[in-house]
Amino acid sequence: MTGEHSDLIREGKVKRVLSDPASPDTIIIEFTDAVTAGDGAKRAEMLGKGKLACETSLLLLRYLQQRGIATHLVEKLDGPRLRCRRVEILPVEVVCRNIAAGSVCRRYGIEQGTVFKRPVVEFFLKDDALGDPLVTPEVAVQMGLATEDELAFIRSVTLSVNYYVRELMRQVKLTLVDFKLEFGRTPEGELLVADEISGDTMRVWDETSTSLDKDLFRKSTGDLVSAYVELLERLVSADTKAVGPRTERIVVEVMPKRGVKNPPGEVTMKALRRLGMKGVQDVRVGKLFVISLDRPVSPALMRELEAMNLKLLSNPVAETHHVRL
Repeated sequence: MTGEHSDLIREGKVKRVLSDPASPDTIIIEFTDAVTAGDGAKRAEMLGKGKLACETSLLLLRYLQQRGIATHLVEKLDGPRLRCRRVEILPVEVVCRNIAAGSVCRRYGIEQGTVFKRPVVEFFLKDDALGDPLVTPEVAVQMGLATEDELAFIRSVTLSVNYYVRELMRQVKLTLVDFKLEFGRTPEGELLVADEISGDTMRVWDETSTSLDKDLFRKSTGDLVSAYVELLERLVSADTKAVGPRTERIVVEVMPKRGVKNPPGEVTMKALRRLGMKGVQDVRVGKLFVISLDRPVSPALMRELEAMNLKLLSNPVAETHHVRL
């Protein structure tokens, strides 16, 4: 397929989104040879860069799908193009950091190269006019950018992506410093990893701490296309099946509905008052289930959990339930 009959839906800094003549439910993402930095202030064209970013995204998105992470990828098309599910991109992007570099160093005065004790997940408002500012989950919810449950889902999936990509890179002596993800909402309300995962959206260091990513262009310190070639070649040589599963812990809270008598709660309330806690107005006693899984959170998993809650963990007539990620 050449895409010659596709209409342009949107043109970004380095990619084009086209309509898909094959189906209204899918779109075509075309990677260009453009490379930008500083919110587009620095721009260049580099022959072959689009093809390399496309091939890297294809490899990593397929790999993530194999590990149970839901993405918008459907298939590879001719040229630097991917067919993907049509989704509504959330106005919030997420960045996961394993090592301090870039903006986090400037923002907090952290020395570049500082290894975080655990991955740091940050949310940013997608707004070029405002410079894509950092946004707290509370503000994101208040602005209607996403719900609390959606942000928890995004954070969980991002940590799974971080684990699987980082472990794949370790095999070939690469270090995943940080990366950016975007998520899209399907018409059914499900969230999928969208956009791309390539040297344009990651920081990757080799065994000598040399960048194999867009930092080479940002800082004018090396040949970007050659670095992308090496990044892709190393990833191709890695064994995706050798990466073990990440354990996901899910908490299901089950509570009695308001208006439903809760004898354990009443007994506990009376006991607390006898101990001198006169201000206790009410106590509701529920159940907490902690479930460990060897698969990442996904829309399919959330559907399974909902069915499990209704059939096994809770009584929908008298109890409410909430899945906490």
